[in-house]
Amino acid sequence: MKRGSRLWMGVGVLVAFLLISGCGSKDSVDAELASDGGGTGITNLFESASDMGVGDIMAIEFEDGNEVSIDFSGVDSTAQFILAVGSHSEASGTQMQLSAADMSLPEPSAMTAGMIDGDFAEVEQAAIEGEEYGAAEILHAWLRASESVLHLEEVSSQSASASMAKSIGFKAAALGATETFRVLSSLSSTSSYAEVEARVRCVGDEVVFYVDTDVEGTDSDLATADMNDLCEDFDRIAGEEQVLLGASSDKDADGKVHVLMTPQINRLGALGGGIITGYFYAGDLYDRSGSNQVSNEREIIYTLVPDPDGDHGTAISQDFAMDNLLPAVLPHELQHAISYNQHVFVSGGSPEENWLNEGMSHLMEDVMGHGVENPSRYAMFLSSPSSYGLVTQSSPNLMERGASYLFLRYLYEQADDGAAFLRALEATELNGVSNLETAFAGSESFDEFSEFVSRWIVTLAMSDRGLTRDERYVYQDRTRDASTGNWKGVIIDGEADDGRGTELTGVNLNNYYGYHTANIDSGTAKFFEMTTMPNELTIEGTSGSGNFGMLIRTQ
Repeated sequence: MKRGSRLWMGVGVLVAFLLISGCGSKDSVDAELASDGGGTGITNLFESASDMGVGDIMAIEFEDGNEVSIDFSGVDSTAQFILAVGSHSEASGTQMQLSAADMSLPEPSAMTAGMIDGDFAEVEQAAIEGEEYGAAEILHAWLRASESVLHLEEVSSQSASASMAKSIGFKAAALGATETFRVLSSLSSTSSYAEVEARVRCVGDEVVFYVDTDVEGTDSDLATADMNDLCEDFDRIAGEEQVLLGASSDKDADGKVHVLMTPQINRLGALGGGIITGYFYAGDLYDRSGSNQVSNEREIIYTLVPDPDGDHGTAISQDFAMDNLLPAVLPHELQHAISYNQHVFVSGGSPEENWLNEGMSHLMEDVMGHGVENPSRYAMFLSSPSSYGLVTQSSPNLMERGASYLFLRYLYEQADDGAAFLRALEATELNGVSNLETAFAGSESFDEFSEFVSRWIVTLAMSDRGLTRDERYVYQDRTRDASTGNWKGVIIDGEADDGRGTELTGVNLNNYYGYHTANIDSGTAKFFEMTTMPNELTIEGTSGSGNFGMLIRTQ
């Protein structure tokens, strides 16, 4: 049965099926758990809260899709639970109302100031100081929106074949030579540009690096040793990433990806009061024309330069630029270039949807050994997960990027062949959820977006809590990348070791008092810590919003 006909056929049945399929019956696993009591063994599915042990799950089935009652009678008085309620709809979130007739509201001094529709609600930890959309999000939203119509408006001079390259041929980059480039000068226009002169500082097998001549001999200029390290590292990554995901295009037929380091990117960030580490724009893959004036007619990634004194924008030290920003932005933006080529030029489709495109780029930072910036993003998501859904219509903000990275990292780990899964996400004309489901190609019980979201939500709650060893419901342990020495993978609770001092404290758990109303974005959930249980808890969600719930015993 296809996704379209199955998606809304009983949320609880789907969730239960995906869990049962891997767990087997209770009797079939009792012997396996006998030696360790189940708390750190295999996670089991139960239909009654009173039967659950530590690390076990109850999938909550919503009657008619929008209401359910949970019976807590008979539950051990020492038991504690995490309750996650949310929406796995692709298009809309839900409002959940939790109520229990036999639990009174706490004293006013014990309540937070939050109040929604007359019910008291836990005020979640603030996710981020300042605005959710900074300079980088504004620029990337504009670029991706422009690319969504670019392939329809411009006549491509490039396909999968190098024979379609510019008729004038190409001139190999020579070390020390200079060229003039056009670089965007606006956060909201792809026709405004500044011209900069840049010198070739490194030529590798896969990449060419240019540095703006305006910063030569200044504190914004990388030392030769640092430049060579950056170039050598990205030369390796560019080859590995294209083997993994598929080739980028080759507009100028030189077989290389160009990198331009210029303070113009720092100035772009300053326009929005923040930092833009770099960008890729598919307009460079088409001929320069009256409607595409900014094209440099090559595969090119633009990056900021170090700026210790803040001469061009926000102050960025040489060390932080080399340790955190520059090595990460290169594989990130290369994914965008590969994605555009594979979806548009090779497969004849349209560019990937923003949320999945950005999630893939953040995942590639990690896979290529430079995911050091990811924990600071997903820490903000984990502090208020119900506020930031997966499937965004515009370019995702920092918290939504953190969510999409965590989601894709989970599916990458769960796939039978993670590399094949990533490759399939690129080599297709499909987009968004349809692309995700087709590329993952899971079993009958784990091949739909609703099932992915349900199990991922459990994983966010279970990881790093010592509740289970079941690999379906926890992230794999982090490992050190052999080439970079950086951490690869996810930590939900602990020190990120990211050069920023980021400390993860798990997904935010709201205290359960008995009465709550929660607004929850699509593809995510709100989490409650239950230390005192009512006899019966009623949960009501918005009809037709893909409501789901998961109950996890933690003590």
